Amino acid sequence: MAIEFKKKAIPGKTPVIWRGECKILPGGFKPKQSFPVGTVLRRGLPIQVDFEDMSAAVCKVAKVLKGGTASAPRVEKGHYFSQGDVVMKDGVTDKSSAIKSIDTSNADYDVITLQSAISGLEENDTLMEASAYVAADGENAEVPAAPLYVPNMVIGHDLEFKGTGIPTIDAAYEAMVLYNHVSYPIPADWLLDAHKSPCLKSNPNIMFIKQ
Repeated sequence: MAIEFKKKAIPGKTPVIWRGECKILPGGFKPKQSFPVGTVLRRGLPIQVDFEDMSAAVCKVAKVLKGGTASAPRVEKGHYFSQGDVVMKDGVTDKSSAIKSIDTSNADYDVITLQSAISGLEENDTLMEASAYVAADGENAEVPAAPLYVPNMVIGHDLEFKGTGIPTIDAAYEAMVLYNHVSYPIPADWLLDAHKSPCLKSNPNIMFIKQ
């Protein structure tokens, strides 16, 4: 008599951090940005920790998808951009634009409408939160756009904004993040060497690996 094997699907997903292991800094860090109630900051999300005021800022990035425009790019879901954020294309410092609105109605992507177009945006480019570009004006020199925050840690545990209490971010100073299981791009400028040593420049104890 033949043995019949039955498959059973078990809900869950691969942990973002390898084996679920990371080292957390003592205490908590107050979020530098505001997020709507219901937002969940996921484990492994890159953050910039500031020990001066014990705060942490999310390094907001999003991958550009096919089908959008220079003034209304489509981006992958899972980003943390909000209306009013200033963004730049990774590596391009002479353009920036503020986000006018975000349409989340499509199940496959979000559409970010910009106040002014960022020419040259293409599929697989990275948008990141930035300081605004200011053109030269008379005696005033040009002010290039620059990433607003650069990560030195990652979030150690999920944090949901419930609208009550004081939210605090658990910052992991050592972790191995599985790049295949995160919902955001990792700009090459964040890393020591994207191919040979995929560690954060500002903290080599944080490594992003493909698995």
